[in-house]
Amino acid sequence: MPSPLLTELDRRVLVFDGAMGALIHAIDLDIETDYCGCENCPDVLVKSRPDIIQDIHEQYLRAGADAIYTDSFGGAKHVLSEFDLHNETFELNKRAAEIARAAADKHSTSDKPRFVLGSMGPGTKLITLGQIDWPAMHASYAEAMRGLIAGGADAIMIETCQDLLQVKCAINAAVHALDQAGKNPDDIPIMVSVTIEQTGSMLLGASIEAALVALRGYPIASLGLNCATGPTEMAEHIHHLSRHWDRHVTVLPNAGLPVLVDGRTEYPLKPGPFVEAMQRFIEQDAISAAGGCCGTTPEHIRQLAEMVNARPPAK
Repeated sequence: MPSPLLTELDRRVLVFDGAMGALIHAIDLDIETDYCGCENCPDVLVKSRPDIIQDIHEQYLRAGADAIYTDSFGGAKHVLSEFDLHNETFELNKRAAEIARAAADKHSTSDKPRFVLGSMGPGTKLITLGQIDWPAMHASYAEAMRGLIAGGADAIMIETCQDLLQVKCAINAAVHALDQAGKNPDDIPIMVSVTIEQTGSMLLGASIEAALVALRGYPIASLGLNCATGPTEMAEHIHHLSRHWDRHVTVLPNAGLPVLVDGRTEYPLKPGPFVEAMQRFIEQDAISAAGGCCGTTPEHIRQLAEMVNARPPAK
């Protein structure tokens, strides 16, 4: 049976959710009781404050999101080890998926199913820089992905990628985890989203053209961009993907380029201009999914969903 998520992506443009970190940081949480002493580790909140994480998911679902990301961006074992949480890798990822699954199921209807994207971020160590080797990264990702699969994720989203070796390793880990669960990428698709910096390339220098060629032979359902810039700065790279990539294209920009205001990082692009910029991708580039990254809010997603639902996708 084909993946329901892929079936919907073939049928219409899906709306993915927006930033989670900004909503978490807006809540007054205690480092010891809420973060379990692990400052800057929002992944642990799925254990200590699942109510907060589910509420954030539901805010985006009420806004019209078709798919929500699990709170597991830093859930790889080699990242959690920095907080002495490596022994909880499987369980934290499983719990993250279960919380998102409960929220998605609560808001699903027969004509608007909701989906869970198992989020895997780039981590804090890169193979190309010699900070970690392939076997260690592979094992780290695979354990986290096993948890996401066990918790009910509809897809594995390898996101905010900065190093092509890291992407390839993570894809291989996802295939391995799926195989161990008796699944394959047709059952639970693997999706990839790279980050192109303002320099015009990934952090370690690869262009979108290089990423496309390097990843074309891998069993991934989509390739897209997220983070680093706003939608305007992504336009050239999305145009190239839409013309040369033979599968789904996803776009999740920040709410503009970050600015420093009174010592705080803020994202200035309001929902209206954000949606206007995203509309061009849907009309001109026939993207399959649109959402938001840093600085985007449920209001950004609400207005995006209204725009997407008001027009058929270009083909």
